[in-house]
Amino acid sequence: MTTPNSTTTAPISGLTESQRLAAIIVPCVLGGILLIGILSFVIMKVREKRQTEGTYRPSSEEQAGSRMETNSTLKLPPEERLI
Repeated sequence: MTTPNSTTTAPISGLTESQRLAAIIVPCVLGGILLIGILSFVIMKVREKRQTEGTYRPSSEEQAGSRMETNSTLKLPPEERLI
């Protein structure tokens, strides 16, 4: 039975430290880029949908209209009279 030499620097997995580090960093970076791309696409689609589809709320329009002040400089039409 032979014993492995203690001076051997090769790791058990067969990969060097820089290769293991690259195997961790590269998928993380690619996954991050993919996630950013997907989120950007979803945000653009949500904004587009909000622009093309809305909700009709006449009560809020009525409340906003009642808060508007009437301009006193407007000329009133002549009063209608019976003949």
